[in-house]
Amino acid sequence: MQRVIRDATPARSGLTGLVETVAIITKHFPPSIAQLYAIPRDGTNGAREWWTELTGQPQLFRELNAEQQASVLNGYEQRQDAIRQLSAELQKRGQTHDASALQRLIGPPDLNTLYSVDGHPLLVRWGEPFTVATPAPAPVPVAKVRRRWIWLPWFLLPLLALLALLAALWFGWPYLQRWFDTEPAKPFACSKDPKGQPPELSVVLDTSGSMQLSVDATLEDEQWFFENQKNPTADPVRMAKITHAPLRMEVAKHSLTQMVNDLHPSIDMRIVTFDGCRAPVDHGVFNLAQRPALIQGIQGLVADDGTALSASLETAASTMNGRDRDGVIVMFVDGADGCGRNVCVVAQRIAQEQPRLKVNLINISNNSLADCIADSTGGQVYSANNALQLAVALEQASQDVSANANCD
Repeated sequence: MQRVIRDATPARSGLTGLVETVAIITKHFPPSIAQLYAIPRDGTNGAREWWTELTGQPQLFRELNAEQQASVLNGYEQRQDAIRQLSAELQKRGQTHDASALQRLIGPPDLNTLYSVDGHPLLVRWGEPFTVATPAPAPVPVAKVRRRWIWLPWFLLPLLALLALLAALWFGWPYLQRWFDTEPAKPFACSKDPKGQPPELSVVLDTSGSMQLSVDATLEDEQWFFENQKNPTADPVRMAKITHAPLRMEVAKHSLTQMVNDLHPSIDMRIVTFDGCRAPVDHGVFNLAQRPALIQGIQGLVADDGTALSASLETAASTMNGRDRDGVIVMFVDGADGCGRNVCVVAQRIAQEQPRLKVNLINISNNSLADCIADSTGGQVYSANNALQLAVALEQASQDVSANANCD
């Protein structure tokens, strides 16, 4: 066993509760799951020490390269999924104390306390609260400025040409090295585009109020819920059934996080969410290095208000080419447009104006009110009514741009 870190200040949380939580995980899972959490011990002067049975040199998450970070986050999500399922099972058995203890472990990692030990994720200070960082807003477009031509003496032109050549050699040297490699380079992008451009990807994530309901809730349940949610005499048994875990939003966050981790390195991803019936929120485009921030932002989303399905589809499509470059939109929704617009008409117009833009629809409410989006654009509709089916559906819906789709 090795010590990973020693806190400089006295511990803010009790040691007994932390040890008991690890004991719950160890009781039900093999060591690989419990070893996600460093073992807390009291050191001198009341300071907390964090130990692990993992062997190898601990490396801070921020010191890893992009590929290593993606691998560590993937391992973290796998272990989180196992703990999430155990918490739900213990809740069903009536072991509410243990279920609540595990529930407090579920959520995005604090990247300042996440380590990699021989490729395995390790959390220290996991009993302490932290603030989830949100992605930076998309850059504001800069107005174009009319350029004025500057005329230079003829004898300066050769000098400028030489400087341009030197600059090209300087900035282009990594690419020249790849060109002159003796081994043939593998294609980096998963693309069928003749120009070698990877397909564009946008995700529309439904953050309306109905996403706080259970994935098992039917359309009738949903309608009953919103009619009776403020009624104190409503059927408590049915209310509990409609709102029990797993919730649509939590399953969506988990599945979408898995999708981000599975994306090929060359694919950038835009995400659009709802803001009631107001203008949708375009969170911008995230590249490989920004995926940890994207995952943290996804985990921080809250389900509330109306379903601006048409406006969100328009927002996502307006940022994509769709004419001479392939594009895929994955829409993660649980119902029809709730803001008075006809999403079928919007989809038909997009299909005419952007024929190479495909929209895949994941419908977790199992109604067909929005299927016309996929039908009009040549996409697919995937329905799911539980967490496992939903994860599979999301993987299938995004396979056009995933790491498993014609990528080497």
